[in-house]
Amino acid sequence: MNDTSLVAENGPVPTKAVYCTVVAQNYLPQALALYASVKQQEPDMQLVVLVVDADRPDVAEGRPGLSVMSVKEIGLSQREVLNMAAIYDVVEFSTSVKPQFFLSLLATYDHVTYLDPDTYVVSPLKELAGLVAEHGVVLTPHFLEPIPPEVQHVTEVHSLTVGIHNLGFASFGHKGVPFLEWWAAHLSRECLIYPLLGIFVDQKWTDIGANLFQAHSLRHYGYNVGPWNLHERAFSDVDGKLQLLHVSQELRLVHFSGFNPEDPDAISIRLSTNLKNSGLNSPALAALSREYARYVLEARAALGSQPEYAFDKDARGQRISKRTRRAFRKALVAAGDTGRSLPSPFLENEVAGYHTWRARALVSRLALTVGDASIAAKYALPDEFAKMKMILPNQFSWLRGRMLAASRVRR
Repeated sequence: MNDTSLVAENGPVPTKAVYCTVVAQNYLPQALALYASVKQQEPDMQLVVLVVDADRPDVAEGRPGLSVMSVKEIGLSQREVLNMAAIYDVVEFSTSVKPQFFLSLLATYDHVTYLDPDTYVVSPLKELAGLVAEHGVVLTPHFLEPIPPEVQHVTEVHSLTVGIHNLGFASFGHKGVPFLEWWAAHLSRECLIYPLLGIFVDQKWTDIGANLFQAHSLRHYGYNVGPWNLHERAFSDVDGKLQLLHVSQELRLVHFSGFNPEDPDAISIRLSTNLKNSGLNSPALAALSREYARYVLEARAALGSQPEYAFDKDARGQRISKRTRRAFRKALVAAGDTGRSLPSPFLENEVAGYHTWRARALVSRLALTVGDASIAAKYALPDEFAKMKMILPNQFSWLRGRMLAASRVRR
């Protein structure tokens, strides 16, 4: 792993820096496309890929500057890895381990920059080193300007739903360790896609953490350009460089969220609308999308058929439902620091015990459903809910208890 330096706007700031990303095996082609962009733009920079559901050292073979790690190497116990894999789906698990991964890299590096596997480096990220040295944590907001009424595909409600910051990019130094430790403590059990409680995996937590730990909000239009902010980030090719049109800044990093490499002109399928005819797809974006699609498809061909997510099913081959994962999580949180552990669904010698627990947890799974339905009913039927509170106070008290117990999220 090599020393390198990034250049801040006010001059060179020596730093031992690294880029990193997190994937399950099925997303390795995107990680290799990211790697290709890093090698093209910053050939001396190291990229570390954390594969959450397998040991895949083979991926780094013949690819200089690429390292691959497994979750066994980031400082979590085997039991904690198994527990987190059991309570979270693939998106939740992949995001839950991020702060622990960054902390493990900061034992070696001064500066760690996370890039989602579906991001693409367009030019060197040369502003980061000085900012990270000063602030310790650098994040990017989804938007930098108010969204005009004529923009139809996204509104500011987007940030209320998924958070102010998009965690497809984040950069950390040693000053950011307290933030990362706080964040990791929440994500160990509270990295949920749970709109009823206002939680969206790792992102909503950073709205709080950015304030508590004085994170820096990077207001550079060229970073983390994605389908949610293309309306304010139009760019074009100027003398071989991609430049933002309404500010004198160069494009740095594009986030191809919801991107289908077999239909690159569609931009994204993530915002519940077809962006192909939205007017956002400029010639420069179309050319970049096709270039990125080519890298992803080439990586798919090189890797061959990728296995399904390793923690989708238990050791008997039975899929683990979202409701069962929530019940497993509830039981783990209830056990707290007592030292009691649940049998893992992923170990051959424990899977029978897991199925015994699962059968006994039927009531708990039903209670979670009742709790979620109660929360939804409170907001879907507010007048009826208020009447119930007045007419049936004892029953309301019981229902409120179910609502509070449903999530087992600390409040």
